[in-house]
Formats: sequence, structure tokens, C-alpha cells
Amino acid sequence: MNWLLLILGIILLLLTVRTLACLEKKKNKSLLIEIKQNLKMVPLGIVLMFLIAYIPYQIWVLFGSPVGWEILYIFGVSGVITISICFWFYSNQIKKITSDLDKIN
Repeated sequence: MNWLLLILGIILLLLTVRTLACLEKKKNKSLLIEIKQNLKMVPLGIVLMFLIAYIPYQIWVLFGSPVGWEILYIFGVSGVITISICFWFYSNQIKKITSDLDKIN
């Protein structure tokens, strides 16, 4: 069950980052549309922050919920890896969207 929750968390993290990248690259023609876009991005940002904290916690549970210095190592390494994956996936999505827009134009 914990493996399933971890995999679902990672998939949801990647989908959230992809949606944020797509929303950011949209061209807005009016202030009202930009406000609506920002209102969509705020809940996604909250979900992203939750998942960045949830994935290391789930990895800690899979390691058997140790106490002591192991907590620092598990949370530290898995947190850095989670944040690195977020930045890497976000930059790839932005590059992909930009190249797709360049092909259209």
C-alpha cells in the first residue's frame, strides 16, 4: 500500500508540475484572464508543496520509520532528489512547450 501511495504521489507531482508549466506559458490577452490563470495556479502550488513534503515522508515510512540520525539522511536525500526532479521536469516541460510554440509560429 505504501508503494502505491508513493507512486501515486510521484505521478501527481509530475502532473502538477506539467500543468503549472502549461499554465505559465499561456499568452494572456487581458487582465481578467491573467487573474483566472493565477487563481488556477495557487491551488496547484499548494498541492506541489504538499507533495514535496509527502514524498520524503512516504519514503521514510517505506524504510521502516526509523528514529535517530537515519531520519535526517532519509528526509535530506529524498527531499533533495524530489526537488531536483521537480526542477528538471519543469525545465523540460518549458523547453518542450516553447519548441512546440516555435513550430506553430
